[in-house]
Amino acid sequence: MTDGSVTHILDAINQPVSFEELLSPVAAAWDATREVVISLTPTPLERQPSAYVQTVWRERPRGEVSEVKVRALCNDSSVVLRLDWAAGEPRRSINDVNVYADGCAVLFPANGEAAELDTMGSPEKPVAAWHWRAGDEQPFSVTATGIGSVKRIVEHPIKVGARWGEGRWRVALGSPLPTDTVGLARGGAVPVAFAVWCGAADDRGGLKSYSQQFHQLRLQ
Repeated sequence: MTDGSVTHILDAINQPVSFEELLSPVAAAWDATREVVISLTPTPLERQPSAYVQTVWRERPRGEVSEVKVRALCNDSSVVLRLDWAAGEPRRSINDVNVYADGCAVLFPANGEAAELDTMGSPEKPVAAWHWRAGDEQPFSVTATGIGSVKRIVEHPIKVGARWGEGRWRVALGSPLPTDTVGLARGGAVPVAFAVWCGAADDRGGLKSYSQQFHQLRLQ
């Protein structure tokens, strides 16, 4: 189902393979997992911190990416999520003025309590995210406590493997266990949400498609 009102459960199936193999978006191990289709919607304009963006984008189409397919895997020491979405005109890097790269993110409540996704959390309920942007060698680990408050963590263990083909991105984002910022450990479960940026549609910053609610990630 793709109904945004449905809370999905993502089970990270344990596979006896290395972290590096799990980070391959086309590894055979992914065929053993259940795919979940998550509906995405454009972020509300009134939640954008820039009045200019709110004005210019009011009459423009948004939400180019309406869904993302997600799978999860783990081994004894790490967890990886693979995001798969349509990108007919991939933007592989920021290589000119007014050119924006494709990207995606996996979001978690930083303190274990489901936070407000429209605002990227709050001081009382912060969020943490694993963020990949095409063209960057490494993914980002970020935290946020509300609109315009995103901060990058300089040193982090998050790794990524990405591949585009047949009109789709497949991006595997993962971390050793236990995770530092999201409290995820073997045998545990945490809320999780997703976001995708379409560079061809000029998505950047707070302009993106996102899941309107948290889902559940469980580790075997």
